[in-house]
Amino acid sequence: AFMEALTIYGLVVALALLFANPFV
Repeated sequence: AFMEALTIYGLVVALALLFANPFV
């Protein structure tokens, strides 16, 4: 279950950076 959580967390972080980048 650890790898799945890590993958989901990484995906959320990547999406957050992707969406936050143009607004910076």
